[in-house]
Amino acid sequence: MKTQMWTFSILCLAVIFHLLTMSGWVVSSLTQPLQLATLMLMLTAITLLRKKKRKRKRASRTRKPAAEVNQLLERAEGGDSAR
Repeated sequence: MKTQMWTFSILCLAVIFHLLTMSGWVVSSLTQPLQLATLMLMLTAITLLRKKKRKRKRASRTRKPAAEVNQLLERAEGGDSAR
């Protein structure tokens, strides 16, 4: 299952918990645990989205060698021992 689908389902669960808490159908002793569960689900969804975004940035970035590295490679290939 894709990360976006997991995130969507986690957010839907968080919204359902939040609506249950706000509706008043839940016993007052369960209000705080449901609020904590809602907060945990939302933080999990944010974490999943951030991890996906970071992976995408790392995969698309290519490093270019510095100019000094190119010079050293040219010297090594040419056989020049002078500095």
